[in-house]
Amino acid sequence: MRLIPVFIIFLISLFTGGPSSADTLDAGRYFEENVVEKKLPNGITLLMLNRGYSPTLSTRISFCVGSADESYNNIGAAHILEHMLFKGTDSIGTTDFEKEKKILGRIEAIGETIDRLKLQNPSHSSLPVLERELQELQKEQSLYTVSSPYDKIYTEKGGIGLNASTSKDMTGYYVQLPSDQIELWAKVESERFRKPVLREYYRERDNVIEERLMRTESSGNGLLSEAFFAAAYSAHPYRHPVIGWASNIKYMSIHDIRRFYREFYIPSRMTITVVGKQDTDETYRIVEKYFKDIKPGADPGEIKIIEPAQAGEKRIEVFFRSQPFIIMGWKKPAYPDQVDYVFDVISTSLGDGKSSQLYRSLVLDKKIASSVYTWNGAPGARYNNMFLIYAAPAAGYTPEELEQAVYKEIALFRDNVNSAELERVKNISESSFMFMMDSNESIARSLSYYQTVLKEWRYLTRYIEGIKRVTVEDVQSAIDTYIKTKNRTVGILRDERGEE
Repeated sequence: MRLIPVFIIFLISLFTGGPSSADTLDAGRYFEENVVEKKLPNGITLLMLNRGYSPTLSTRISFCVGSADESYNNIGAAHILEHMLFKGTDSIGTTDFEKEKKILGRIEAIGETIDRLKLQNPSHSSLPVLERELQELQKEQSLYTVSSPYDKIYTEKGGIGLNASTSKDMTGYYVQLPSDQIELWAKVESERFRKPVLREYYRERDNVIEERLMRTESSGNGLLSEAFFAAAYSAHPYRHPVIGWASNIKYMSIHDIRRFYREFYIPSRMTITVVGKQDTDETYRIVEKYFKDIKPGADPGEIKIIEPAQAGEKRIEVFFRSQPFIIMGWKKPAYPDQVDYVFDVISTSLGDGKSSQLYRSLVLDKKIASSVYTWNGAPGARYNNMFLIYAAPAAGYTPEELEQAVYKEIALFRDNVNSAELERVKNISESSFMFMMDSNESIARSLSYYQTVLKEWRYLTRYIEGIKRVTVEDVQSAIDTYIKTKNRTVGILRDERGEE
């Protein structure tokens, strides 16, 4: 379930100011004994870890909601909502909400009317008038708006790294700050999620359209990745792009965003993680004080659509002014199936770094590829996912030639994998686990992710055990079962300059 190469990580410096040297050899036991898990009365999960000498904290608030939870009518809603939750409340981000509120209502009424007319009759004579009125109202409303209100609040108190992210599986909000500012943080963040005001909606929606243009539509690899997952998944919403389709974004109703917020931003889907120097009893008292009033809601449950078994290879092409590229992918089970650990081993051995088989053979020896790497667990981990191989052909080689070379390497790997190679991979995984997680932020990110997506942060404590259980027979069985032509999706990026 490795989201990026060697994402599951640990460190020696984790234990600064805490456990003995013997504990550094047992990461799982350290986490089991030191992570404090609490459940607020309304259902919010709170994870705390007191560590280190520096009086700083890394905080993360995550929700088990991402693009996978969207319908065809609101693709992109999770991402737009993430943007809107930086706009403030009735007391944050405004200089006079009573005056602003009246303008916001008029903006919303006109904005919805414009969207409806553009969909039904784009040449409607009243559209130019309405658009001018909307612009004037936005100017008037801006007189009462405080730009980037949360950034200002935290920067003044020594906070850094304020940000958020949306994926297929989850949405997270995070900031690092001095330990003595935890009550300020709890007050501000609880208000953010209890009573957000979706101000500047239409401007922010335009910003998301520009973001999509920059990240996807202006990138050959971005277009290829989007088209690849849309082809690979015929039914499951993992086919949806996180940012949304251009047409979805353009006409996304503010009412859709509010409904999405009410449906999914509920305590049962919320995890708060605090890592750093703290008194965990006091942290719980403060968090409970400020977050207890977030009202529980009926959980919409997990996605009911199950991707049907693939009955034949899927192939797509994307043309762009870009160097050629290829993605090859196979569907497979996600955690907790043991095969997910097996594919982590396969991924590390085949395509993780310059010592991997694909890199050594195709880039260094045969010089067929200019780059090659793997990803197990694409594009998410809440539901069954894919094992992917990404590769760029070297000059003078076609994507198809590189594709066939990759398949030959997989066959060689399957036939020649041995216990020595698995031991090498397991050592790499264990070393990475021990050395890479060297900050409060890294630990908080991992705890938050696994609790939110897998519903169990303790996955972090058992990961190495799962890797160590993988055998040669497991690897061969996984390849025989899943790395098959009829289970394969291939996406090729072609340089359209060669087609002119």
